[in-house]
Amino acid sequence: MLRNFWYIGCASSRLRNSPRATKILDRDLVLFRDSNGQAHALEDRCCHRGVRLSLGKITEGAIACRYHGWRYDGSGRCIHIPSLPSKHRLPESFGVTAFPTAEICGYVWVWMGDIQAISPPPELPDFLRHRWRQGAFSARCNWMKMVENNVDWCHVVFAHEWTHPVFFIRLLRGPGEFNYEVRITETAMITFTPPTINEDDPIPDKVLASFKFELPDRLEVRQYFGGKSGRGINLIAYFHFVPTTANSCRIEWMIPSVFPVGPRVSWSARKPKILVQDKELLESAQSWYDREGSDFEHSVESDISQIAVRRLVERALQQNRTDRLPKRRVVRVRV
Repeated sequence: MLRNFWYIGCASSRLRNSPRATKILDRDLVLFRDSNGQAHALEDRCCHRGVRLSLGKITEGAIACRYHGWRYDGSGRCIHIPSLPSKHRLPESFGVTAFPTAEICGYVWVWMGDIQAISPPPELPDFLRHRWRQGAFSARCNWMKMVENNVDWCHVVFAHEWTHPVFFIRLLRGPGEFNYEVRITETAMITFTPPTINEDDPIPDKVLASFKFELPDRLEVRQYFGGKSGRGINLIAYFHFVPTTANSCRIEWMIPSVFPVGPRVSWSARKPKILVQDKELLESAQSWYDREGSDFEHSVESDISQIAVRRLVERALQQNRTDRLPKRRVVRVRV
């Protein structure tokens, strides 16, 4: 798991007057707001008897355990023990681990790595240009399975019958062939169609479709519907596949709202049908990976985009690797 990164704890709108439990990189956390509205993240465990702090409540800007009322501030320090006599001094060593937080672009972010390596919190391109709908749901599969699935050009017509635009295009036109391009940097992989002519050509602003994965867990999807006149519609969506355990993840999604009025970000409880279809398939595969590992896998050339994502993450996990990633690859597929 990639630790020296910011991860989404929850949507800003979901953190209000009560503590909220979340899980990131197999760590149980509790999120809460202090009396000034600032978000904090602590280990979700009272240092007294181990009860989850997320079961408690916010009292005077601190989080109070529901078991004995022990109270913690945003730094994780225990600041109040109701059972102690008034003149008794609180032990300075009493407390829980706190994690740096930041709130930007509609999310509460949590830094899960070394404090010495902390970087500025991430921003979402185009965030201020739109109003957004966002939601979240969990899946019982490794987060990388979700990432690989969403940069896979060839699964759509089979996995997303009657839901995905590409399915309907194939239904009308029949099977066809096209080229897609893969480019890799030290922190990202982008795959798009149509490819450029030369490897040094800049990626056009309006390609038919592009999928950009950025470390640690973000996927940016763009699709352009329109002719060469440039007057078409450019659609965008953001997905964060937050690792919760070794074989589970949380999908945080955000898409532009159809209506140009209202709050900058609004919450939706629905689960997009396309993502639910992916979830069912990937959860079914996860049981085999749990039992047998990945030795049974066989790949073909059309899987290059998924393999490229794997290599990018592997390099980030093994920082001493010296092998070079291919700068560009053009692949022809039939769908």
